[in-house]
Amino acid sequence: MKSKFLTLMGLILIVFVSQAIWVTYSPILTNIAQITGVSAGSVGLLAIIYPIFFLALTIPVGILLDKNFKLWLTIGSLLTFASGAFRIFSPHTYIWLFAFQILGAIGQPFSLNSFALFASTYYEKRKPMAISGLSFSVYLGTIFSLAAGEYLYGLGGLHMVFLPTAIIALIGIVLFLVGILGLEARKPEENVSVFREMKYAVRQRNLWVLGVILGLGVAAYDNLSTWLQPVIQTIGMGQVAGTVVALTLILGLVGILIIPNAITKRDLRTIYLRFVAIVVLLIFVALAFAASKITLYGLLPISGFIMLPAYPIIMEWISKFYVKSRQGIATGFMAFVSRIFSVVFTLSALVVIASVTYYFLFLSALIFGAVLFTWFLPRDKEVVPA
Repeated sequence: MKSKFLTLMGLILIVFVSQAIWVTYSPILTNIAQITGVSAGSVGLLAIIYPIFFLALTIPVGILLDKNFKLWLTIGSLLTFASGAFRIFSPHTYIWLFAFQILGAIGQPFSLNSFALFASTYYEKRKPMAISGLSFSVYLGTIFSLAAGEYLYGLGGLHMVFLPTAIIALIGIVLFLVGILGLEARKPEENVSVFREMKYAVRQRNLWVLGVILGLGVAAYDNLSTWLQPVIQTIGMGQVAGTVVALTLILGLVGILIIPNAITKRDLRTIYLRFVAIVVLLIFVALAFAASKITLYGLLPISGFIMLPAYPIIMEWISKFYVKSRQGIATGFMAFVSRIFSVVFTLSALVVIASVTYYFLFLSALIFGAVLFTWFLPRDKEVVPA
């Protein structure tokens, strides 16, 4: 029991570090460019590396996790640790930062694709709790870097920006290694065929549906994080964007802690996803025609509270309805589908950011698509395990 707890705590910290590394440079992009002597675009590339590598690696990583979960999760965690811990030794050298950003980008799909299989393997009786904790860490790591980056830079430059992540990475990898060395390894799957695994995943209709729903939802919130400020600046409210997004994410974290366990315990996964999609659709339509400080502060945090918990609920779906030997590829394939949708529709929003109405109607269209796809999901008690 102690080894399981240490491993979970270590993995939670590793996931936090992975997400924090991803967006480390976003709040201080121009400062980094000046210090390292490169263009702002080159610094922006440090963040873009992550989704590029995730798309390329998520399916092969899922197969590797199915083949030998303990080994490959450990390798991915070590890569993330190295990325978070070693940047601090030469923070003003762009090539150094680039190299360790690549290590972090390679490590990310190992940790993010491990949630369902980790919970099924080591927390069979408390899967929602384990997955919620890991999902909580995903958003917390992102919030930390976005919220604290500029402040830490003002305190002590890049060394101070990198220091907290480096410390957390060290604590995380120590806890993870001490814990996982005490856990029994599942026997490696000897006959894992890439072709057979892909054929299996492609034939799973629910994975396609879940991937689309997750991708459209993530696209909506990536849009809010990326474009809300310039959008509402067109009506003179750009100064509230940061606070609104922060409140939305914070309430989402609260939701992750309390909602998934209640929903999964009662087998209401599909009903909840339908409910959330409809409510968020109504919120975005309302904002399209009545955007004000009151509606932004009142409605967007509510959407975060109910929508962010959908992520761990979808991950728990995989751990519940797919056999352990296929949960890696199931997660990887679903994540691949979702990431395509989220990237495409986050970039597509560029054409509507000059108008608050058009922008929120665009987000409404995304969530309307999610509403439609939730009706392709069977109710929990009708799901045929695969």
